[in-house]
Amino acid sequence: MRDYIFPPLILPLFLLLIFLPLLLLMFIFTGTAVFQLVFGVSAKTAMLIFFFILVGSFINIPIYEREGVEYETTYRIFGLMYVVKRRQKMVVAVNLGGCVFPSILAVKAMLDLLHYIPLSAWLTTFLLTSAVIYYFAKPVPNVGIVVPMLIPPLTAAFFSFLTLAMIDAHMALLPKLSFSTGVLSALFGADILHLKDLNKIGSGVVSIGGAGTFDGIFLTGIFAVIFSVLFV
Repeated sequence: MRDYIFPPLILPLFLLLIFLPLLLLMFIFTGTAVFQLVFGVSAKTAMLIFFFILVGSFINIPIYEREGVEYETTYRIFGLMYVVKRRQKMVVAVNLGGCVFPSILAVKAMLDLLHYIPLSAWLTTFLLTSAVIYYFAKPVPNVGIVVPMLIPPLTAAFFSFLTLAMIDAHMALLPKLSFSTGVLSALFGADILHLKDLNKIGSGVVSIGGAGTFDGIFLTGIFAVIFSVLFV
């Protein structure tokens, strides 16, 4: 008989190799299904939209520079201590796949909705959702603006449902309203309204939607549609 000893990392690595592709496939399938539901496009077109978002997630577009936080470096030379103060530049950018593309899609969904509901109804949903997201969004040093993951999509779906119920609109519009208000409220409530807090984050490059495809802006739209289906 021969004893075999396996390193402890083999099983976790094996599970990662199995489950990560499965999770990615599920995410792609879910994303394309959401685009089909919201925009009424074919599976091929929905997959193409998802592909552009995926590729765009690697591209950050600088918008402007501003002064970052000031930090001190201490040097000891021949027993004497010197303190040098530096202020690093902060570059604010937007991510193409995590912010720009989802925002364009959200505006398209909003314009489609305005054929069926008044602008005031959309704005009410947008502002209420933005207010809740702004309240829960917090700047975290060296990380960014952090929001509990499920709050933005749940809020968008909930207020969208209430709005359509109050104006007696057809609930078939709920996924489209949830997606448009979810994406734009996450952008406005979590990122734009917190630009004043950037100095609390640190220096370097701060990218809106900078986590790419898996950023809160894009995921808010996807999960808001999923929750909206559960409401119906």
